[in-house]
Amino acid sequence: MQYEEKKFTIPDLEGLSPVSIEQHLALYAGYVKNFNSMTTLVGDLMKDSEKNAHAISEILRRRPFEFDGMRLHEYYFEQFENAAKTLNAESELGAAITAQYGGNSDSCIMEITQVAMMRGPGWSILYFDPQAKQFLVGFSEQQHQGHFISLPVILALDVWEHTYILDYGASGKAKYVDAFFKNINWSVAEERFAKIS
Repeated sequence: MQYEEKKFTIPDLEGLSPVSIEQHLALYAGYVKNFNSMTTLVGDLMKDSEKNAHAISEILRRRPFEFDGMRLHEYYFEQFENAAKTLNAESELGAAITAQYGGNSDSCIMEITQVAMMRGPGWSILYFDPQAKQFLVGFSEQQHQGHFISLPVILALDVWEHTYILDYGASGKAKYVDAFFKNINWSVAEERFAKIS
């Protein structure tokens, strides 16, 4: 199966320039293309798996990086669609965040931000564990590593340099993270949570 690049309807964003978003979308398209190419190539190499064992193993080792890059960017860009919208405290997500974070959703955002500000590129991700009924915030440095296995993603914040360097320079991560939260349509996260709660 070949994956298709998704198209997103992203309005003008406060603090995130159109050129930065355009280049970021092109990067996402590259993940889709690379994953599809690798999948096709592995299929061809499997016709003589003994001869091509090394090449097959290297492609299969790399392929999750491309796949997770594709999927995480889909989570990321969906969060900007249909304009910014604050978290509804009365939604299932709002109530669950309020319950876990002591009646203050800002504490959840602060935790996501603190993880995002760790040194180095990666993703700060808000997950929900349906079994334990709790949120977990994780950092995925290589996007295919560091995940809480099987946990659904509620919010994905990309903090690779390409997300902020055009708008804020190499040391502008904090300004970018602030802009990210100003532009989030929390109803997207609310819908994700409603599907699994």
